[in-house]
Amino acid sequence: MISHRQLIHALTLYKHGNFTRAAEESNISQSAFSRSIRNLEESLGVPLFDRDTNCVIPTRYGVALLHKAKAIVADTVELQREIYLMQGLEVGGLTVALGVYPAEVSGNRALGYMLRKHPRLSYRAFAGNWETVNQQVLSREVDLGFATIETAEIDDRLTVERVNQSEMFLYCRKGHPLADRKDVSREDLDQFPLVSIRAPSALADAIPGKAEIDPSSGHLIPTMEIDDFTTARTVISNSDGVGVAIPTQIQTQLISGEFTLLKYQRPMVTPVFGFILLKNRTLSPAAEVFMEHVATLEKDASRTNGVLIEKYFG
Repeated sequence: MISHRQLIHALTLYKHGNFTRAAEESNISQSAFSRSIRNLEESLGVPLFDRDTNCVIPTRYGVALLHKAKAIVADTVELQREIYLMQGLEVGGLTVALGVYPAEVSGNRALGYMLRKHPRLSYRAFAGNWETVNQQVLSREVDLGFATIETAEIDDRLTVERVNQSEMFLYCRKGHPLADRKDVSREDLDQFPLVSIRAPSALADAIPGKAEIDPSSGHLIPTMEIDDFTTARTVISNSDGVGVAIPTQIQTQLISGEFTLLKYQRPMVTPVFGFILLKNRTLSPAAEVFMEHVATLEKDASRTNGVLIEKYFG
């Protein structure tokens, strides 16, 4: 009889193309992993993988099995998730994908509140650009995403819930050649490298700084593309790069004088942040509570942003 564990082992071997790495990921010895694959082949009576090359590759029988195995494993995970949903908030876990900007403003703190109030749940959080978030929601890798929704809105496989529209500003380090300018032009900014996530085509033309437009997608690709805001802050504090931020993300550095908001046209970009969900997929109680925390935190952040903008941009 074929076991669920054997199917997972077959998928892992296909992923790595190597018995040693597949066994390491499966957290078992290589001999035990090889025996699992061999037993699976013996159960089916056919060879599933060609071992005569440097990279283990599936035979035509293996291709057929892997196609079905992927669906079976996904269905099993989804079934387990549905059972957890039926048991309520204190059972199971929460997995979210967060965009770089909304993670800093409210997403990370919402997860902190969840962990404090519901410590029995298991948690997993991913951070990346909006494109990665959309892909993780579509693949069912996460329960929901929280990111900019411009591209998710036009994907009929997804549904979105708007949370907040945030005004963003350009910033640089103290001592930057543009830091003390009372009026900064696009031509001025285009002389300096942009340090940012990639921007969707709908926002690409609005963001200045040295960057390129991807001809295939229309996305804006910065001189330094980052998917982590802590990295962006560190790079900008040690270079002549310029960054894009919601003022609350750099509140500490604005107060200390380490960063300054560049006096560029206002508004520059005002992306909409929201929840990104797989259409017709049931939300877990934990996901619903997370969404409530985010909505509350975003309201607080909007008020703080107003104060910071008035003080540091004028």
